[in-house]
Amino acid sequence: MQHIDDETLALLALGEDVLDDDARAHLASCAECADGAARLARVADAFDGADAPDELVEPPPAVWSAIRAELDLPTASTDLDEPAAVTPSRADAPDGERAGAVVVPLAPRRRRVWVPVAAASAALLVGVAGGVLWERREAEPPETTVASATLDPLPDWEGASGDARVEEQPDGRRQVVVTVDAPVPEGTYREVWLLAEDLSGLVSLGVLDGAEGRFDLPDGLDLTQFPVVDVSEEHFDGDPAHSGDSVVRGPLDV
Repeated sequence: MQHIDDETLALLALGEDVLDDDARAHLASCAECADGAARLARVADAFDGADAPDELVEPPPAVWSAIRAELDLPTASTDLDEPAAVTPSRADAPDGERAGAVVVPLAPRRRRVWVPVAAASAALLVGVAGGVLWERREAEPPETTVASATLDPLPDWEGASGDARVEEQPDGRRQVVVTVDAPVPEGTYREVWLLAEDLSGLVSLGVLDGAEGRFDLPDGLDLTQFPVVDVSEEHFDGDPAHSGDSVVRGPLDV
């Protein structure tokens, strides 16, 4: 298996469940991917509402060089120069040097140095994750609801309810989304149908597994000819016809 990409590792660091079984197994066995996930997780944890510590340790010169290289900054970068040494205060300096001496406090300099660096890492993490989420959103074209219906209970199913809507994708593909709230007796299942207005014809869309289902409409099917959404209770008897026991039903506003 190939290494896990940076976008997936970034989402993982942000707490998203984005790994399948194969990716989890790879992460457990691949030191490179595990190190990348750990580094991004540390960045996410560091900015999870934590305040900067009051006491910061001055890093060695090699750290500043690594930071410049990572952020592609010039050597003379002002914000990333090593902290300046403390010059003697006017009280401590020799008499001839007191007039022009200044004190450059180290703590504010260190805080100013580290915060931009850590913030850059956090921005990279958020940017990667945000880019992936935006790509996913863009990859899913918006659908349009072209019809809807309220599904009312039939006499034997008082208290049941439901609704249906027809969604059309930009490519013309249509789907019926059905939601039903009613108990399913043991040994039965639900089937979704489109009926003619006078109940003289019907088209099966499929089995409703759970409280909500999405069903593709056959190409060329005219909803004005079959505008009624019907959900029936069926038995495992091998008979593909409608049982005659409808749970909820309602006309689409086509």
